Amino acid sequence: MKEILALLSAILILVAAPPYIIDTVKGKTKPQRVTWLIFSVLGLIAFFSQLSLGATWSLVFLGFDTSASILAFILSLKYGVGGHSRLDTIALIIAGSGVLLALLAKQPIIALLGVILADISGVTLTIRKAYTHPGTETAISWWLVGTASLLGVLTVGELKLSLLIYPIYLMIVNYAVPVAQIFGYKLNKKN
Repeated sequence: MKEILALLSAILILVAAPPYIIDTVKGKTKPQRVTWLIFSVLGLIAFFSQLSLGATWSLVFLGFDTSASILAFILSLKYGVGGHSRLDTIALIIAGSGVLLALLAKQPIIALLGVILADISGVTLTIRKAYTHPGTETAISWWLVGTASLLGVLTVGELKLSLLIYPIYLMIVNYAVPVAQIFGYKLNKKN
């Protein structure tokens, strides 16, 4: 059963990228540049770390995911927003600190927390943007990745916090973007 859930999770991740990319090119989605830069850097670090550790087939999934992040970042340079504010600079400093912590950590859980710190510094910018400008994100893509992460939670073999923390984190932050949009739309209706 866990193998089926893992396969469904991978399929959802692959299906999530095209709507986001298409909406970006159409001008509907406005990717937050710093968010996608951080996602791209983290993906590249993960990909090359896994490659150096001898990973094979798992690189296919990670390669597609990282490629989608890099494509979203590249498209954000033309179609996106952000990258010049004080908040963007703070996010980049926090992300850099998280990456440094992850690279220098001797304990895997500390390294994972560094990755989460780096990731959350980027995704927070998009959650904020989704709330203040709710029409600038492709909700279905975030729902699909959140659901893929939920399936990832269900595939974890042992109920250990160290194994559950990352997929639970990913589920929460990916669902947070469309939830922020919903609240943003409600706020705009009142005004």
